[in-house]
Amino acid sequence: MTPGQVAQLEAGWPNALRSMRAYLPYELRRRASGRWGKVPCRWAGRLYPVNALDGRFHLTFEDALSLLGAGRCDGIGVVLGPQLNLGGVPLVGLDLDDVVTRGRPLPGALELLAPLASYTEFSISGQGLHVVVAGRLPPAGRRGHVAGIGVELIDCGYLAMTGKRLPGTPADVAPHPEALLALHRQLIQVTSPAARACPVPNDLDDEAVLRRARSARNGARFTDLFDHGDLSTHGNDPSRADLALLAHLRWYTHDPDQLRRLWARSALHRPERWTRRATRDGLDYAAATITRALALGQPHSTEENP
Repeated sequence: MTPGQVAQLEAGWPNALRSMRAYLPYELRRRASGRWGKVPCRWAGRLYPVNALDGRFHLTFEDALSLLGAGRCDGIGVVLGPQLNLGGVPLVGLDLDDVVTRGRPLPGALELLAPLASYTEFSISGQGLHVVVAGRLPPAGRRGHVAGIGVELIDCGYLAMTGKRLPGTPADVAPHPEALLALHRQLIQVTSPAARACPVPNDLDDEAVLRRARSARNGARFTDLFDHGDLSTHGNDPSRADLALLAHLRWYTHDPDQLRRLWARSALHRPERWTRRATRDGLDYAAATITRALALGQPHSTEENP
């Protein structure tokens, strides 16, 4: 960032969020897909990647901004999670990609965000929008499309910041719990059975599943997760990345044992995490996550995997 962009971030970031220790610098790194990812880091003479949710490394806004001003990182971001709230109400980040053309948001994006009047900024690329709003989300459903616009809801993850506020939007964060829930309902609407594809075959061996996943149209995204453990497109949240990887794999197998074997071969494998109890009925994290992935529903024929 230039000195002007640093000043913009210092002047534009919401006052309500400045006193909280919830910030991390990031480094831009090119992913296997060719796109740039924002990797949360800690500074110790140089930048070291960290799990964004590990509170040991969180900084104050001023300290993170100082690193940026000294040119020691490519940018800074805020970690959304239980520690960040407005009057006890959690904060949620909305990430809308490719909704800005020539510096102007698309009318559809403005219409979608109208009920969520809260701090809104342009993304790093200038082609997207970020919104921070107070409200609670149901347990599942964080990414999808509403009226053709790609939307990601981040209530536990990392959000890069610019401070470049969209003109006409509030300078600070506002609570909109009902509007947020209404958006979430639109995001997770179930596709009708008529749009579903044929059942997934269960006769592919492990290598065949991996070959098909790598050669799919979104194979680069699968490779980012499976081979490199890249968390950057999933809010740097390992649990969300785990679910995303299994969502790829379930295109080719619904066998829980096979999903577990393949997952264990990936760069996301965390043996110490897998065995922890995750549900009241005694399922460990691995079993619960596989069950959740299989419950997402049958893949749709209009999607890009096959």
